[in-house]
Amino acid sequence: MRLLFPLFLVLLAQLGHAAPVVRVAEIRGSINPATAGFLRSSIALAEREGAEALIVELDTPGGLLASVRDMAQAMDRSAVPVVVHVVPAGAAATSAGALLMLASHFAAMAPGTNIGAAHPVGPKGEDLPGALGEKAVNDTAAFARGLAEVHGRNRDLADAMVARSRSLSAREAFAQNLIEALAADRTELLARLEGKSVRMGQGGSRTLRVSGADIRRTEMTLGQKLLSLLADPNIAAILMSLGVLLIYVELSNPGITVAGVTGAICLLIALMSFQLLPIQTGGLLLVLFGILLMLAEPFVVSHGILAIGGVASFALGLLWLVDPSLSGTRVSLLVWIPIVVGLGSGVLLIGWAAARMRLLSRRTLERIGGGAVGGLAGYEGHVETVSSDGRAGKALFRGELWDFRSEMPVKRGDSIVAVRNEGFLIHIAPATPAPAPRER
Repeated sequence: MRLLFPLFLVLLAQLGHAAPVVRVAEIRGSINPATAGFLRSSIALAEREGAEALIVELDTPGGLLASVRDMAQAMDRSAVPVVVHVVPAGAAATSAGALLMLASHFAAMAPGTNIGAAHPVGPKGEDLPGALGEKAVNDTAAFARGLAEVHGRNRDLADAMVARSRSLSAREAFAQNLIEALAADRTELLARLEGKSVRMGQGGSRTLRVSGADIRRTEMTLGQKLLSLLADPNIAAILMSLGVLLIYVELSNPGITVAGVTGAICLLIALMSFQLLPIQTGGLLLVLFGILLMLAEPFVVSHGILAIGGVASFALGLLWLVDPSLSGTRVSLLVWIPIVVGLGSGVLLIGWAAARMRLLSRRTLERIGGGAVGGLAGYEGHVETVSSDGRAGKALFRGELWDFRSEMPVKRGDSIVAVRNEGFLIHIAPATPAPAPRER
């Protein structure tokens, strides 16, 4: 009994000692307002639970500089240490991702990963020209240096990643004091974190105790996943092009309805997507002007000039739409070229088909008699019913029953001709009888 009592006390102490909580969140893909919101909500959840740390497993080609600044501020204000881990092998933290690593309280990478290449570039991957390029590079480099200084990392190397597009492997980054640890997986990372003292954003430090931690995953909500998907300029460009083409189909062939509704939905989603990106006014005006020219084509006889000009304006606008100094993402040429070819071919083909249909309809009307397309002027018909005064009733035109009004009295069975229509009311006149043959 004496031996059992101490064992009972030890067991009771262990049961009363809860395991530390470590939250894990994944960011894979571009950095955008959706991922920034996800990081903020993950930090808030970790703070409410009193978590020992928040581990962000990262693999990104880059993204929006504005979103990285937002995420850096969220980590600076966090009461929970934020650990950013580039994993698995083959993953990368390039462009905006490299800046996110510099903003973390503790940075780790798996062997076989890389970091760097944070130099701002233009829409085709080229260096930004003139004052715009100098401003973008200097601003981003200062941001990188400031983050490195706050967390005691290699300031010069942080500057080189922006100014000279320097890229490093995981081992090179660790050897040159750009990151704090090498860890192949989460288990190895937790072992590296145990007992580590990390600098917190608001001053002071915190020693991590993560041995035997209770690992809890944080997942993006459905809304955040959709928002992250839409924050890709390539997706937005495809949706906008599809929307324009479907609305063009509807305007060229009125009455389809499904094409017009679907096209309008695609356009609205594309506009919402572009709201998440840093947009240049000139590019946006070119896109809108191109859309107006293409949609005007079915109503103006331009022999395809408006359609070609619209496609050209739309294509140039897509190239210059996203501000390259604030974003590491842009409309890819692999997406842009098929859009230009597909949209141009579609608009010209549909325009040609619509023009041919109008021509055939006009020829048909000329052959069977009648006035303008869709009107009744000039068509002959027969009186079906008539009022007592003979000046109103119903008449049959083209197999359709219409209300009529006449200046002269008519009777049932008379041949009549449509003069004009007011809505569904037809003004008629008696048909001129064919002249009788002259006797010889």
